[in-house]
Amino acid sequence: MNKGLRRSLWTALVLGAVGLPGYYALVMHSPQPAAEFPLDLARIRALADSIPGNKPGEVRYETVMSMRFTESMLMAGDPWRATPMPVFSYQLVFPDQTLVVDAALDRSGMPDFIIDSFDAVAYQRVSAAMDHAANIVITHEHSDHIGGIAAHPRLAQILPAVRLTAEQLGNPRGMAPARLPEAVMQGYQPLRYDDLLALAPGVVLIKAPGHTPGSQMVYVRRADGGELLFLGDVSWRRRNLEHVRERPLFMTLLIGEDRHAVLAEFKALHALMKREPGIALVPGHDGPAVQTIAAAGLLQAGFRLP
Repeated sequence: MNKGLRRSLWTALVLGAVGLPGYYALVMHSPQPAAEFPLDLARIRALADSIPGNKPGEVRYETVMSMRFTESMLMAGDPWRATPMPVFSYQLVFPDQTLVVDAALDRSGMPDFIIDSFDAVAYQRVSAAMDHAANIVITHEHSDHIGGIAAHPRLAQILPAVRLTAEQLGNPRGMAPARLPEAVMQGYQPLRYDDLLALAPGVVLIKAPGHTPGSQMVYVRRADGGELLFLGDVSWRRRNLEHVRERPLFMTLLIGEDRHAVLAEFKALHALMKREPGIALVPGHDGPAVQTIAAAGLLQAGFRLP
């Protein structure tokens, strides 16, 4: 064997020895949950009943856009196959008010290469709904959830209804490329709470840091007794919870999330799925899951505007 061929063989062996374990760690592996996340359903339900008044009669949704991802980006070990990532906004309709959960983002909030489709009419309905909402909350501070607030043409007018938490407001880097204008936000007082907060009749915020520092879930009990739990991007897909498998490490590093905190939340939500199958868990970007929940009558398509 000549020296050049021997050198090439050793190079290939070294690259393989380094590359295969590295690929496994970055793309394939999801560790077992090592921590616990408290999810006290009895307390959450009690808080949902603690504010007097009518609970929401309808929970409605808009699909504003779809992003291009691969399955391998959503769950460790899945194939490199293209899959859509829809972006949703939700509206709770009470007899005397409305509440918006997540504001999607405007067309300029994402680079062209990642956008598969954008529904400008749906985005305008979300924007108009925020004009009339008594409360506007976001599950976390990433641009595809807060961008519609940051770009709202009447932000100063809707700001009294916007309920950003201190953790969300304190993470401007996580919002990028969305940006809340400093002049408008001057003197804004964010929400501060420890673990749970009753926000409106039937609505409870659940602090769930990990995906971002300001990540929270939103529990909703409808007037008819139906229950939904909006997960935000704690979990992008229901499949992650079914298998208790995280996004691959390369994605969690890119996002900057606390992987162990998210896995603890997966474990708690997986147990909740088994124990309380009647609660509709709404992942952040799962079109088929949203369609299944809509088919069960717990979600309706299209925002209701005055």
